[in-house]
Amino acid sequence: MIQMILPMITKCLLAVLFISAFHIESVAQQINVMTFNIWHGGKETGEEEGPQRVVDIIRDSGADIVAMQETYGSGPRIADALGYHFYLRSTNLSIMSRYPIVDTLEAYEPFNSGAVTIDVDGQHIVVASNWLNYPFDYWAMLEKGQPIDSAEWRQQFQGEKNAGILRGILKVLSPAIKNSNDIPVIICGDFNTGSHLDWMPETRHLNGGYVMPFPATLLMERWGFIDSFRKIHPDPLVTRGITWSPVLPKAFQDRIDYIFYQGNILKAIDSKTIDTHPVKYPSDHAAVMTTFKIQTP
Repeated sequence: MIQMILPMITKCLLAVLFISAFHIESVAQQINVMTFNIWHGGKETGEEEGPQRVVDIIRDSGADIVAMQETYGSGPRIADALGYHFYLRSTNLSIMSRYPIVDTLEAYEPFNSGAVTIDVDGQHIVVASNWLNYPFDYWAMLEKGQPIDSAEWRQQFQGEKNAGILRGILKVLSPAIKNSNDIPVIICGDFNTGSHLDWMPETRHLNGGYVMPFPATLLMERWGFIDSFRKIHPDPLVTRGITWSPVLPKAFQDRIDYIFYQGNILKAIDSKTIDTHPVKYPSDHAAVMTTFKIQTP
């Protein structure tokens, strides 16, 4: 009897070990990437409380990598509280990661762009944190019902304060982008512009009656990047993904924060916005988080 039971127990133990190993491998093959403009260092809701609320949001979300904008002195404290590796590019931009940051890349102006290489269990991934300016406040004009010349609108955002900055960023990062099938590239940030994927004829009733092919997001598409949020939520009528602004209910609502990616190794499997905190949300931007599966070549 014992001779019959022992082989059965051995088989069961092997099955449990196999399932456990598969589970561990599956978890290790996913990463959560967040972009988060934390609003003047997260301090607008309290010098001490605000940054701690940013920590709470990042920790509770399970984000492994955070591309941060408006860091303004809070980055080291936030990263330390999370136990994350930290790269400070400028007063504005930083990147923090559960995984080691093994290199920094040549980048555009420090206030607008910073990029690093992160080692995720042996797979290198390039992550950039960006911030683009805006030539005029179309959100305020729409709030006030002021008419906007569509041709001028597009031309202004095509210029040096928005898509012009992005052209410079992509040019500097072009060596990494060309190598994205070996080392994938994730470009995150506050682009301060809507998306052509959201401002189309079907959604004009949500956008003041306008259709706008925003130059920056079109430029990312031309460079081969995928908007991870719209990859998961392709219909803006069903899931808008608003990031501006969760704390300004009278502000014109728009999606202006993005996580773009390129490279066959990465597959976006989930994406969401985060705009709540149990006590008080600390930013005027919603965070965006995308879960990627790292696919073995």
